[in-house]
Amino acid sequence: MPEPTKKPVSAFIKKPKTKDVSAGGTAVFEAETEKIGIKVKWQQNGVELATSEKYVIKSEGNKHSLIIHNVGKEDDATYAAIAGSSKVRFELKVTEPEKTAEVPPPDVSSDQPSFSDILTVPDTGPTNAESKDAKDDSKVSEEAQKEVPVDPIGIFVTRPQDGEVTVGGNITFTAVVASESLLKKPTAKWFKGKWMDLASKVGKHLQLHESYDRTNKVYVFEMNIIDAEPTYAGGYRCEVAIKDKFDSCNFTLVVHEAPATADLDIRSAFRRTSAAGGGKWTSGSSVDSQDEGRELDFTTLLRKRE
Repeated sequence: MPEPTKKPVSAFIKKPKTKDVSAGGTAVFEAETEKIGIKVKWQQNGVELATSEKYVIKSEGNKHSLIIHNVGKEDDATYAAIAGSSKVRFELKVTEPEKTAEVPPPDVSSDQPSFSDILTVPDTGPTNAESKDAKDDSKVSEEAQKEVPVDPIGIFVTRPQDGEVTVGGNITFTAVVASESLLKKPTAKWFKGKWMDLASKVGKHLQLHESYDRTNKVYVFEMNIIDAEPTYAGGYRCEVAIKDKFDSCNFTLVVHEAPATADLDIRSAFRRTSAAGGGKWTSGSSVDSQDEGRELDFTTLLRKRE
């Protein structure tokens, strides 16, 4: 009597499942293998997928995932996850996004001034106490608007700020970007002026660094200027990009001249004092020999310095 055939054991302990995703959304399929280190391949209609901007394939330990961004009708297909001899099929069904009901604009009677009409009314000056109060309120409103930053924080957590440094000094500009909402590591570029890419200028006086703070889950980008020179002053820009997200920040570096130090050569000043008193200008050795044992006239020296 023939032995019963054994059913092959699947390499997957968690299998990806069929999903319905609206067009333009993101589909995430997850799988787990019984052992760590098993390579998992992903197929779409029998064709193996490779990592790209649209399709992101990840493997961490025994956990594997396929992420499809901005799904469209072309992604409505049959997929498969393959690990060794095990193969699991599943589907992605792309649905039309729900249409939101359009809200009709509110009726505005013709006798009521529009917002643009209010802005274009000329200022005839205060004619009474009421108009004066209204003008004061408008000033307060303008000041409040100035306090609100025109450029929102965007994807930056911390933007590089304006800085000042003395000639020969060092200064560091820092940009911080949060990583919680990002699927890939962002890229940062530093520019001087409008178009000078500083990546090609890295060297003795310029260093660019980047790191990841696992505690705070942020990416840190730094630009270090070393032994600053007057020509380094001017406007700079930091640009950060990640897929379809982009943000930039402008900042300024001011380089101050180093304060001049007035060094007083006491020996030469003493020689000038001796000459003014009727003596002759002599070499340093003769002055030293002639003035040995004689008290120096520091009062005259101080007067000369003043």
